[in-house]
Amino acid sequence: MKPHQTAILSFQRLVQDFFEKHLAIERNACRNTVLAYRDALKLFLLHTAQQKGCKADQLDATIFDVDTVRCFLAWLEQERKCCARTRNNRLAALKAFARYIASVAPEHLERCRRLRELPPARFEHPEVPYLEDDEIVQLLRAVAPTQQRDRALLLLLYNTGARVQEIVDLDLGHLRLDPIPVVTLMGKGRKPRTCPLWKRTVEALKAWLSKRGNAGKALFLNAHGQRLSRSGIAHILSQLAARADIRPRHAARLSPHVIRHTTAMHLLQAGVDITTTAAWLGHSQINTTHGYVEITLRMKQKALAAMTPLPELAGGSFPEDDVLTWLEALGRSPRYAHSSPTVP
Repeated sequence: MKPHQTAILSFQRLVQDFFEKHLAIERNACRNTVLAYRDALKLFLLHTAQQKGCKADQLDATIFDVDTVRCFLAWLEQERKCCARTRNNRLAALKAFARYIASVAPEHLERCRRLRELPPARFEHPEVPYLEDDEIVQLLRAVAPTQQRDRALLLLLYNTGARVQEIVDLDLGHLRLDPIPVVTLMGKGRKPRTCPLWKRTVEALKAWLSKRGNAGKALFLNAHGQRLSRSGIAHILSQLAARADIRPRHAARLSPHVIRHTTAMHLLQAGVDITTTAAWLGHSQINTTHGYVEITLRMKQKALAAMTPLPELAGGSFPEDDVLTWLEALGRSPRYAHSSPTVP
């Protein structure tokens, strides 16, 4: 009887199983996640093969070590001029693949463990870009009466605070206008959420649907009758911004994600609690919503700093010998505070 031998999986088989079995079946990852992991791994293999002077098909799982990955990350920053966020996204994809290799090929466990301990790059978090109320109104006024699609698109973006991909993926079946108007959005991780619609948004959507006809199932169509793309939505917003001559006070340029930030800011400024705002935007972690809260708190601090303090607090000496008398006089008019008490 032959002794049992552990099957050694080839690197090509590991890559194929990672995408076809692990991501697609076990994790049920969305298409964008699969494509992002594909791009990261493809770049890594091409760069590593060039560094080792061989073809990508000749590489094996031993390339997943700390030094090789660090060389790849340095190449991303120095040669491709990638920002820290992009660098961290590529590293996260490689860590996910290393985690899978360690689970199915234990001989690479220690190498993959060291790789997964690589820290992400630190970077400054810029101020969240958003639009003020008057800028949103100015943008809506720039939509021509005949542009029913653009008006419905802009109002739906602002109403829901949806990610641009969530708007792109919308079909007619995701929209319900009667009796309670809502739209169902498919967020990150295939997590659906239902968002109520304002009356003005419903009116704009009905106007667009009456003009749209029965071409296809996508909610928003381009000039060729096909599903509107992410770049198409960004182009529509840039045209509206140019027509409205908007120069946002809190954003460098107008983009679909700026509209999403605007929705979050306006919800919090209107007094909506942070938990509801997080659910409205589809945040899986409430810490993501805290960034907007910090901005609104800074706004309140500026407003408080601009208020005129009590005259008694602006200057003067503190009567150390009689604190109760000073507290009693605080906030009263000087005439009342300094008047002598009436002796019965």
